[in-house]
Amino acid sequence: MPQPRPIQMAATDNREAMRQADMEARLRRRRRGAAANVLTAPSGIPMVSRMGEVA
Repeated sequence: MPQPRPIQMAATDNREAMRQADMEARLRRRRRGAAANVLTAPSGIPMVSRMGEVA
């Protein structure tokens, strides 16, 4: 006789959701810092006619 499969139950806490949200917040802070470094650098964003071209 086959054994019954265990019932899958939803987690009662939201540890995984909180961990994911914390990781996303850290990534947003890193991206924001990187963008600020480029925009406030002495050379700024170089103006070139085509993307990937060296100024």
